Amino acid sequence: MDQKKFVVIGLGGYGLVHINAVRWLERQGMGKLVGVVALEVDRAARPDLVESLKSGGVTLYESVEDFMNTGVRTTDILTVPVGIHQHVPISIEAMKAGLDVYCEKPAAATVQEVDALIGAQKATHKTVTIGFQHIYSNSIQRLKRLICDGALGHVHSVSLLCGWPRSLQYYARNDWTGKMRLRDSWLLDSPANNANAHYVLNALYLCSPAPQCAGVPEVVRAELYRANAIESADTVQFRFVTGEGTRGHILLTHANRREVGPLMKLECETGTVYWQSDNGNTCIRFKGGKVEGFDNVTHPEWRYDPFKDLVEALHEGREPLCTPLLARSQTLAVNLMHESCPRITSIPDAFVEHAEDWEIFPPNTKGNFRRIKDLDEQMTVAFLEGEFLSALGVPWATSRGTKEIFGEGYTRFPQHSRAEDFLSPTSGPA
Repeated sequence: MDQKKFVVIGLGGYGLVHINAVRWLERQGMGKLVGVVALEVDRAARPDLVESLKSGGVTLYESVEDFMNTGVRTTDILTVPVGIHQHVPISIEAMKAGLDVYCEKPAAATVQEVDALIGAQKATHKTVTIGFQHIYSNSIQRLKRLICDGALGHVHSVSLLCGWPRSLQYYARNDWTGKMRLRDSWLLDSPANNANAHYVLNALYLCSPAPQCAGVPEVVRAELYRANAIESADTVQFRFVTGEGTRGHILLTHANRREVGPLMKLECETGTVYWQSDNGNTCIRFKGGKVEGFDNVTHPEWRYDPFKDLVEALHEGREPLCTPLLARSQTLAVNLMHESCPRITSIPDAFVEHAEDWEIFPPNTKGNFRRIKDLDEQMTVAFLEGEFLSALGVPWATSRGTKEIFGEGYTRFPQHSRAEDFLSPTSGPA
């Protein structure tokens, strides 16, 4: 197998993960890092890495424009770990220049952008994979096979709970985190469209009995909240129904006290699945009394598997697993979520506590947090009961202003509301 040549955008942030992933491919003789788009600020922050890359023959480009003008002919694949609003424009530019693309998740903020990406892919005959690496995990793939083979039967419902605290520093790390929009570009940044987007797609993926398809949400109702002084939501809850008739219930937050999950429960025709985190285990209790379980981890570098799948797909002349079309289901769910609840409810200060604590990401650092009091317990009850927080009588929760939204024929965000309806004049706590 010939090595595929890679250029990575970014010397900091998630670009470092992409660099490490390509290095992992190098050790297997499958890929080679030939270039990195490295801004001056990131070079100054990581002089040892810069020296290591240069000594290894890796070309450093000053900007994406610099790479497009001078480096396109040196590589086969461009990886795009950049802001959500930049995913599609850069990926399309790369494809038009003759490159295949590894684009970070989510595919885009809006379905019309994903559709433009799919259109460009068809026009250029290039390959794009979306970096939802968790869909490649041992547990999700084993469950998908059991669903597709009929061992679990029809998936009646899927529930997802995840609480990953994020600090004020997290929201200040760049110019787009926590925002609905940046200038003329939609972002719709939230737990459902960034840190926990992986698990939203996993849930949709397991809703479909077709091997390389995700369930498509046809009906969505949402409640959206924020404890932080941001434009978008840091706490989201929504229900959906797919075309296959599977019901979904998603609860995600960055404003709780402790790390919770991700946890997922699937009620299936022949049994119930309990899935506990990427590094945990899966338990299946079949209706006849049989219990089956397995570990969710197979090897330490499993998060790099989509890079390997892309290289293998190119050599084998097939599509990679996570195509833009598959990833579109997650984008559609997020768009319908915001259409259902265009105005985000700000949590009153009386229900918010302040604390300094250790970060989950980046690790070994401390941050300042705004936490919704008792949220961990409230979300757990909502997860177990299958109810909205407002229906449980949580004092700050409300269903006011939300509505049921239908996804059939949905091709553009916003479609059911005006753009200005999503940009509340109150950004943050009331």
